[in-house]
Amino acid sequence: MAQPDQISVSSRDHSAAAASSSSNHTSFPVREEYDHDHDQRLRQLEFRQPEIEQQQREYIEISNRGNYFGFNDVASVRDDTWSCVVVVLTFWFFVSMTMILGVYGAMSLTLGPKCSVLLQPTPIFVQSIKVEQLYDTNPGLILYGLYTSPPLDVAETWNRTLNFSVSPDSHKDIMYFLNEGSQINISYRVNSPISSVFLVIAQGSESLSQWLENPTRPNTTLSWNVIQGSGFVQQSIFTSASYYVAVGNLNSEEVEVQLTLRVRSFMYNTTEAYYKCTFTDSKCSLSILFPNGNAVVLNSLGPEEVNL
Repeated sequence: MAQPDQISVSSRDHSAAAASSSSNHTSFPVREEYDHDHDQRLRQLEFRQPEIEQQQREYIEISNRGNYFGFNDVASVRDDTWSCVVVVLTFWFFVSMTMILGVYGAMSLTLGPKCSVLLQPTPIFVQSIKVEQLYDTNPGLILYGLYTSPPLDVAETWNRTLNFSVSPDSHKDIMYFLNEGSQINISYRVNSPISSVFLVIAQGSESLSQWLENPTRPNTTLSWNVIQGSGFVQQSIFTSASYYVAVGNLNSEEVEVQLTLRVRSFMYNTTEAYYKCTFTDSKCSLSILFPNGNAVVLNSLGPEEVNL
């Protein structure tokens, strides 16, 4: 089975600056208009009610002072609101940067035969990508660079026969990366007249772990089968991901199993690639074009020996 190929990238450094704004209001034009309107009303009432003139003027002065302080309070509230908005936006930016840099850090991939993986790092945060072949068990690796995302339209078919034994209360599994549109066909033979085992196809390690916790639950994997004797299982692939073919034995005795896999896989078309690296020194690197970016395709072409 193919060993992980480690991919690492270098990220661009960025910083964000936040700015706050405040607004000032002048109360004097308002006060003058306010005084003018009230003076008109006072002139109309001064002959009939001269005794309350002083009270009216004191009321006007108090009202104007109240309006003046009111405008200052509104400006202060607006300043506090903008400060909160700036703090939230700054926090959101740094959280986003952390998440992005985490996603585009070092990662490992396990590739099988006739496998094709598309990588599209964001040029704003990623400056280059480096792929290192950790082991020499899969000599057919090729790294391509393309200006645009290539079509997923190259169909390949490959076969593999696996013979292995499964100990009591244990399982054996093998992983393949398959793109959307691929199909797995499995012919099986259980070399035991009385024992049955589980044959499952799980999408991703999480699904496999859930099945291992409770092998008798059929809804934790993409395909779940109880097999005995000989037969055939077929499964279509709807999402590009890693898939595990696993056999579980809950019996009290060891069971011999034979699986013959016939896989129809889809690979990315790399005829328009401007860059090609064949891992002659086990490493390949490619710069990410800024600002438009580019597509990176990692293909696995050669056969591989698998030991379960």
